[in-house]
Amino acid sequence: MRTVALALMLTATLVVAGCGASTTGSSSGAAATITMEGSSFSGATSVTIKAGQAVKFDDSNSGGTHILVTGSHGAFTAASGAPSEFASSNGLSFQSGDVKTVTFSTAGTFNITCMIHPSMQATITVTS
Repeated sequence: MRTVALALMLTATLVVAGCGASTTGSSSGAAATITMEGSSFSGATSVTIKAGQAVKFDDSNSGGTHILVTGSHGAFTAASGAPSEFASSNGLSFQSGDVKTVTFSTAGTFNITCMIHPSMQATITVTS
């Protein structure tokens, strides 16, 4: 009986410990993170992920408003295979404090820019 109780306690401890674990980068399961400042990206602006993985766009510390689209220098350009969040000139809007995760299902290279801050440029390369 004591052995069974000990085994149950050990199992419960492992389950609880596993619930608090997170993957490298974020607890949202994102393979990479792109961080935004007030009018620029900071840190990595070129990331490579595999098809089906996600990128976390983090505007939690910037104090800025951003509208991210596929394209360059603030101009939207449709990109075949881009996630639906980037499929129109409406783009993906951020207010200060927002953190959004976008899954990239299709292999390709996707140039991301901010319509408000044309100097903001990032490249996401998705491999198969």
